Amino acid sequence: MYNVDLPTARDCMTANVLTFSPEDDLFDAMGHLLENHFAAAPVVDDDDKVLGILTEKDCLRCLSNFAYEGFEACSISAFQSPMVEFCEPNMDIFGVSDRFLATNYPLLPVLEDGKLVGVISRRDTLRGVQELRRRLDQAQRHLEEAAGHQADRPKGIENMQRSAASQSPEQLARIMGRKS
Repeated sequence: MYNVDLPTARDCMTANVLTFSPEDDLFDAMGHLLENHFAAAPVVDDDDKVLGILTEKDCLRCLSNFAYEGFEACSISAFQSPMVEFCEPNMDIFGVSDRFLATNYPLLPVLEDGKLVGVISRRDTLRGVQELRRRLDQAQRHLEEAAGHQADRPKGIENMQRSAASQSPEQLARIMGRKS
């Protein structure tokens, strides 16, 4: 195939991340997810260690709880999902895609040395696929251009002699930049 650099999680991730603390109020967190148009956000401790993830699905899960207990304030920790999948910054989009296929999470944290450095969503990964396609198309164009230039030039003295022998004196004069 072509020798292109694959887009990585770092290339595609969002570094400015909405995060929650496990003690944050669930209804406030829902408001932040809605306000920012996010499907999920990591739940982290004070050292940016990922403890879990709060998804829209987790927020919906609270509805059945509130049917029995009422809409009282509660913390995220009661509803967050455990975080079992994550990406490393240098993981290529094929690896990221595999992680998404192995889980139902709409986004994955990107961890470097155990610390949160960003998140990558399915949509971010699709943008990475588009970038890969662009890079492959560009590599294809470069190969075609290089092949075209090499096809124009005779390779070796014998090919040059054969090429010259097949030309008329006028064509040779034009090629050599001389008047006939």
